[in-house]
Amino acid sequence: MKNSIRKLLWLPIAASMLVGHAPTSFAAVWGADYFPNVELITQDGESRRFFDDLIEDKIVLINFIYTTCVDVCPMETAQLVQVQKVLGDRLGQDVFFYSITIDPDHDTPEVLKEYKEMFGARWTFLTGNDDDITELRKKLGLYIEEIQDGSNNHNVNMIIGNQTTGRWMKRSPFENPYVLADQIGNWLTDWKAPPKGGNYADAPQLRSIPRGEQLFRTRCAICHTLTGDEPDDALGPDLVGVTEQRDPTWLLNWLRAPDQMLAAGDPVATALKASYNDLAMPNLRLNQQEATELLDYIASETRRINGESSPDNASSGTAADSGAPNEDLVGIMNAWVREAKPAAKANAGYMTLINVSADEITLVGVESDAFDTVEMHEMAVIDGAMKMRQLDNLVIPPNGQVRFEPGGQHLMMKGPHDHLRTGQTVDMTLVFESGLQQTLSVKVANK
Repeated sequence: MKNSIRKLLWLPIAASMLVGHAPTSFAAVWGADYFPNVELITQDGESRRFFDDLIEDKIVLINFIYTTCVDVCPMETAQLVQVQKVLGDRLGQDVFFYSITIDPDHDTPEVLKEYKEMFGARWTFLTGNDDDITELRKKLGLYIEEIQDGSNNHNVNMIIGNQTTGRWMKRSPFENPYVLADQIGNWLTDWKAPPKGGNYADAPQLRSIPRGEQLFRTRCAICHTLTGDEPDDALGPDLVGVTEQRDPTWLLNWLRAPDQMLAAGDPVATALKASYNDLAMPNLRLNQQEATELLDYIASETRRINGESSPDNASSGTAADSGAPNEDLVGIMNAWVREAKPAAKANAGYMTLINVSADEITLVGVESDAFDTVEMHEMAVIDGAMKMRQLDNLVIPPNGQVRFEPGGQHLMMKGPHDHLRTGQTVDMTLVFESGLQQTLSVKVANK
């Protein structure tokens, strides 16, 4: 996956595993002779020394991010905001969080401050010299040489530790926030204390959790509630009823490629981002089935909250039953056909095609019963003049998009069978090199 590696290791590691040479006893605490005391700069432009000012004699959580990340980093930051809420006033008093950028050329103190404020984070964000930050990642056991390819690929684990006792542990950023807060706030200071609670024999039997609910708990609940009662400091909207309020195809595209929909200027996506402190929805890297199961769970939970009975076909999936595409092909946005004059012999069609897979997809044709032929065209300079030429195919890059738009690539729809007016729809079929096809309905508009 571009720009982030999901090596979400769970098990705690001793300090000896971080440094490569085991100390003779736990009394050998890693200190100034091990950790580089490099200078880092906070989001407020203030200088801090890594060992002297940030970790010496402190309980800390340290992670590495970059602000232009569209998937794991914003989810990780949002998760830490939930941990922040659990810890309350302890954060900044006896527990300290540090998020260090791995992209210091872009992530200036000003950029980090804006990023911090978007999430409502109350911990310190830091930048510095690229070589110094790489050295810190190595010393903390969060640097994987094999994936360094010149991009921002990185290990997304975080480190929690108590420098005084020398206890350091890797943790997944997607751990339950209550568990993570307990590990940071209690394990690192009083790890031998007996656990509090009742007898395991009295614990209730756990129910089987469907895949959609599991996805919501691990991906969505970081920023969203599903209760009908959205908190004032929510990072995203409450999702009760969203499957009834939004078009199912739009929802599937949004879940699978929110970054591309925002880049394409989708008006609903843009309005949502503006409504929540300009915080962008991260790309969850869901496939078609996962997105459908997630929407099915949201729909069933909405019915439960509203006291409604489930329909007889609920098990087949609300999203699928609502007309959403079943083939895992491309997302489609801003699709429309221009209304032509009654005597016109051709229309033009436009849309944005989004490839949310890791492989390129080749579009080889478009068909519609409303026209004699549909051709893919582009405007290009030929022999020094701007001319229109037909395209035999169109490659949609992995995790990328292509646009049919006025003045650029577009669909030339020849021989209309009827005069199409604004408000009507046109059925089209996209034909791909793989032999798969995807059908959609496109609105006619006078733009």
